[in-house]
Amino acid sequence: MSDEEKSAGGVQVIARAASILEVLGQDPSGLSLGDIAGRVALPRSTVQRIVSALEAANLVRNEGAGRIGLGAGLLRLMSSAHADLVSVAKPALQALGTATNETVVLSRMSGSQLMVEHRLVSDRELQVAPRLGLTGMPLVSTSAGRALLALDEDVQVMRRVDALPAAQEKLLRQQLAEIRNCGFACDEGELMEGITSSAVAVESILGRFAVSLPIPTVRFDKGREHYLECLMACKETLQRQVGALTTG
Repeated sequence: MSDEEKSAGGVQVIARAASILEVLGQDPSGLSLGDIAGRVALPRSTVQRIVSALEAANLVRNEGAGRIGLGAGLLRLMSSAHADLVSVAKPALQALGTATNETVVLSRMSGSQLMVEHRLVSDRELQVAPRLGLTGMPLVSTSAGRALLALDEDVQVMRRVDALPAAQEKLLRQQLAEIRNCGFACDEGELMEGITSSAVAVESILGRFAVSLPIPTVRFDKGREHYLECLMACKETLQRQVGALTTG
């Protein structure tokens, strides 16, 4: 085997290990080897071999009853990475703020709500300055929340959000389908009257997060195409920099 082939094989193993860690991170109660194999579409024997190596490195642990969970070593790394997300993302956020001259917001999921972790407030006379911390609004009621929810399949989304009336659930499913198709989410006055907020979600090695532009509707309507183009460019930049590994 050539050095090039060995290198390609090593990259594949790393990507597969990343996929396994990702699915484990989505289920705090742990998963069996069979469950993991099904979710990452790999043979059980391959999953077992990779899990054994990850366990030796303290990145996963055997939780008993045949279930595997994230290990203490990885949790420590994740804690450090999450704390550093703002500094990693800041250049792209600043570029977005400069290109649009609007407020830029970085947020994450926190249970069934949205948590604002960072903001760059524009210096325009008419501006939006969301407060840091929990918004107090359900994920389904915000553009950033819906963008994040759209990263999952509908069945997973419905488990995460509070029970909805049939008509609202149907509307949410339609909204999620549109977001997956176009790559961004919008709300017009849902969170704040007179404000249109557009958002994109990024699935990264630092976890999932959303970037949004809350803009006075009168201004957004005039520059809609430009704002969305800049927002999508920011998303592409962040995906290149910290995007999640895939098995390819």
